[in-house]
Amino acid sequence: MNTKRIVLILLTIIFLSTAAFFVVDLYHYAKDKSPYRTLFAPRLEIGVLEVTYLSIDTTKMHVKMLIYSPLPFNMAVDSLQYKISINDLEVLKSTYAKSFDIRKWDSTWIDMPATIYSNNISTIEDNADKKGSDSLVYRIQTTFSANIPFKKKFDIDASKLLPRLYIPSVRLEKINYDSLSLTGVTLYLKIIVGNRNKFSIHFKEMKYKFTIADNPWVQGTESGKIDIQQQDSTELTLPLRISFTNIYKSIGPLIRKGEKVDYKFEMDLKMVSESNILKDSKMGLKINGTEKEIIKLAKDERKIKKEKKKDEKERKKESVK
Repeated sequence: MNTKRIVLILLTIIFLSTAAFFVVDLYHYAKDKSPYRTLFAPRLEIGVLEVTYLSIDTTKMHVKMLIYSPLPFNMAVDSLQYKISINDLEVLKSTYAKSFDIRKWDSTWIDMPATIYSNNISTIEDNADKKGSDSLVYRIQTTFSANIPFKKKFDIDASKLLPRLYIPSVRLEKINYDSLSLTGVTLYLKIIVGNRNKFSIHFKEMKYKFTIADNPWVQGTESGKIDIQQQDSTELTLPLRISFTNIYKSIGPLIRKGEKVDYKFEMDLKMVSESNILKDSKMGLKINGTEKEIIKLAKDERKIKKEKKKDEKERKKESVK
């Protein structure tokens, strides 16, 4: 067999293989009904964003992405670099270090953890407020290398428009009290929780804690379900028993100066939602401030002590007579 014939056979094999590749690829492209279908490159879709923890400082979530390959062979990927942008402003850049396979003519799911801090999204929130926008564009850009001869590196990305999620607001409206004694007082914290979202929010398993003047936290729990209607607020009354034994020394100097007392209040809640984004996610709310009512309570307690000492002295005088 001469050289020309060998070359011709090889070229024919290469041509037929290439033609078969294109025919098969076009066949699967035609079968793909997705509006985002691609012919020769993998495509990326944002499947679900699942928020696991939400607070004024931090948002933790799982970004579940789908990578679809239109190619007739598997691709092995060692790692994947990705960055997340919201309204074209980058908020996170990280690496998915686990190896995975992108299966031929099939979809592969990837679950990537993401933690976004409030200082990264404050500008985005401000701009959205100015525009009156109730939705945000989430974009994920990925880069990975694969074990195929004709292309080693892939850069693919996807975007998704999602409703804007407002973190509920919380404020301490008023402090009432009863059961005032020499040892302490029962406080009733009137808390207002607001919901700016265009959907109702439901909570369960509430845990809360309260501290004044840098004293140890006093904790409480609230059972049952809490409903906050869309773009509305709900009033909660939370009881706490405060011991004067622990706090009197630190509050005493403030009483003499006539100043307010610093307090901190924090709530941890679990959300009940049919939405995949917020299903069973946890939420942390907190407020800091100063409160005159605490000084009034401490003054009342000191007044009771003085009156008790006065009564004891009078009884002693009467007994001597």
